[in-house]
Amino acid sequence: MKNNSKHQLIDPFHNIEYGDVSSEELTHFVGDKNMPIYVDCIGITNPNPDYFIERKNSDYYVFEYVLSGYGHITYKRSTITVGPDDMYILPEGEPHKYWADKRDPYKKMWINIKSSIIGEILKAYGLAEQVVFKNTNCKALFNELLQLANATVFNDEVCYVAAEIVFRIINRLAQNERHQRHVSNIAKYTRQYLEENLYGNITVENIAERLVVSKVQVINEFKKYYGVTPYAYYMNKKIDIAKQMLETTSARVGEIAEALGFCEQNYFSNLFKKKVGMSPDSYRKGTPPPPKNL
Repeated sequence: MKNNSKHQLIDPFHNIEYGDVSSEELTHFVGDKNMPIYVDCIGITNPNPDYFIERKNSDYYVFEYVLSGYGHITYKRSTITVGPDDMYILPEGEPHKYWADKRDPYKKMWINIKSSIIGEILKAYGLAEQVVFKNTNCKALFNELLQLANATVFNDEVCYVAAEIVFRIINRLAQNERHQRHVSNIAKYTRQYLEENLYGNITVENIAERLVVSKVQVINEFKKYYGVTPYAYYMNKKIDIAKQMLETTSARVGEIAEALGFCEQNYFSNLFKKKVGMSPDSYRKGTPPPPKNL
């Protein structure tokens, strides 16, 4: 790739501030700027702890993909950290800043585009308000952009192919976001169903059948969003109810176990002791007696 990073330092309008950009390899393109998509430059930034770019008013859309390490972005008064396989899109006409993490500076691939239609495409896909995208799987697509930059410096020769690749990137991001929303719905539905059946005896298999997904997917997605497995969450909620019943009612341990859907009192008692550190009877003895009218 042509290393024209010195050209990037030309800023007659004082719109951009730079850190150390000597680690960048990039190609600037020339040609007709009245195309629907004009490729300003394509490049790769190698790890450099002193790297940063700040624009007061971006002249183009910035698409960047993180290969390794970490970086940070400030956009609309928010600062976001990005890492491997993350991507961010910074729109034209807006101020922004991005920089390398000092301890583990990122390596990234990128393309800057001047376009009258990219904003509408992002809006149509529901991505216009989102800046950072996680776990994008877009490395191969950015490699295709880098190959274009190795072939020519004329925009007229690359803009159509670049537009097609950028559209595929946007399409990939939209599919990923749709999948993530679906995954989130799996976790949320599982939690709702568990809480609606605390006095029953349901299993993860029951939930997987209702959602028409695998048991493993239910477990993995629930743990991803709530930090515990569905079973652990379900049992913890049941134990919380059991503690409340032991504190406020005179119901026998066997009755409480049955009310909460446990088939065996011994299983309930052993689980309670494991979770609380004492048996149900010992827990009750350590709390004030319930009112007589209960």
